[in-house]
Amino acid sequence: MRRPGLPAIVLTLSALLLALSLGTWQLQRLAWKRDLIAHMQTGQAAPPVPLAMHMDDLAALNHRPVTVRGEFLHGLEAHITPRSHQGRTGLHVLTPLRLSDGATVLINRGWVPNDRRDPADRAPGQVAGEVTIKGILRTEFTKNTWTPEHDRGAELWFWYDVAGIAKARGVNLPTAVVLADARPNPGGLPIGGVAQPALVNNHLEYALTWFALALVAAVIFLVAHRRKDAT
Repeated sequence: MRRPGLPAIVLTLSALLLALSLGTWQLQRLAWKRDLIAHMQTGQAAPPVPLAMHMDDLAALNHRPVTVRGEFLHGLEAHITPRSHQGRTGLHVLTPLRLSDGATVLINRGWVPNDRRDPADRAPGQVAGEVTIKGILRTEFTKNTWTPEHDRGAELWFWYDVAGIAKARGVNLPTAVVLADARPNPGGLPIGGVAQPALVNNHLEYALTWFALALVAAVIFLVAHRRKDAT
């Protein structure tokens, strides 16, 4: 048999080390994701608190149910896309809510189809006067590497860039969004209760896959050395 050369051995060992490192990284991500899910579940199971009483420390209420009362500034609404609901593509309506003390907070009112983006096409849902919103508060947002920037021409957002929305709309907003619950809006739109992210935890499967690949690399390495010894 032909003895394996140094490049083949280096390649196999490199694949082994890479697979082991990626498997270990996935185990670390598994622990992180479990902690995050536990934190979210604990927060969402807590009783709702009045948001107006905690405006100075909103980060402490991340993933907590809250209630907030105020008046929608419909003329300043923004749209985050793409967002799907029951197999249909659309967007989420983000509208500032002005509280009685003058402070504002961004509300994710829910989903609308693309052909109902224009507020005039869902006028009954543009509720006037004081309203009470119940929902889940989010205060931590990250932009993925491949997420595009704000499309200024189409006036579309692709992530919760609260600071960018505040600047574009000329309104002061804390880095927080209330994800409105599923109570129906007049006219049926926006559809609330669809904005809370569903966390998928596949890191254990990913880790096992990488460790299995590491095992394959180790077997290849051992077989190659056996052939070398045999010759």
